[in-house]
Amino acid sequence: MGKLIDFIFQRVFMAMLASGIFLVLALCGGLVLGIAPAGSVLMTLFAQYRYNYKQYKWTEAWTLFKENFVRSNQIFYTFFVTESAFLYGIYLIIQVPQSILTVLVTIFNLVFAVIIPLGYAVYLKLQVYFDMSYFNSLKLSFIGMFLSLLSMFKILIGAAIVLMILYLAPALVFFVFIGAWHFFISDLLEPVYQVVSSSIVAEP
Repeated sequence: MGKLIDFIFQRVFMAMLASGIFLVLALCGGLVLGIAPAGSVLMTLFAQYRYNYKQYKWTEAWTLFKENFVRSNQIFYTFFVTESAFLYGIYLIIQVPQSILTVLVTIFNLVFAVIIPLGYAVYLKLQVYFDMSYFNSLKLSFIGMFLSLLSMFKILIGAAIVLMILYLAPALVFFVFIGAWHFFISDLLEPVYQVVSSSIVAEP
């Protein structure tokens, strides 16, 4: 029982620590330009140190933040603008008289609105290990979604749970689940990284 309590406490403390690092870094970037590099930093630190909270240093986090600032924002806002376009498309379509065509277009937009965040999650995982160009980042993010469909399904379920918690207890999401979410997708997307890594190694 004592080990279980210690395990839970360690995980909750790590999630709070990571969430705190994320929020401070995001504020350093004025939120608008800070969210993307802050997410990249959390994924990198977790890949290196896992739940060893003593290894999480502000100096290293700040260095990673500056290194990832430009590229992470480029990728994030590419996904963000594309996602916004599909969501706005859904909004416009439901304003017009409905037909089979409008239903099909709505489904098309909805499918892409769902998978675009999955592509960004794949990018967050892969950018830890690979120094990718802008276009390679987008290409691998798209391909990576199809390398482990089970992982994508689990992420969607996790996202639904987080959204429900956000509705019921917003503070809990900001101070705990931001960090926990990055840990969650890092673990779930490990098979994607393994496939990409093995493919790169296998290339002549």
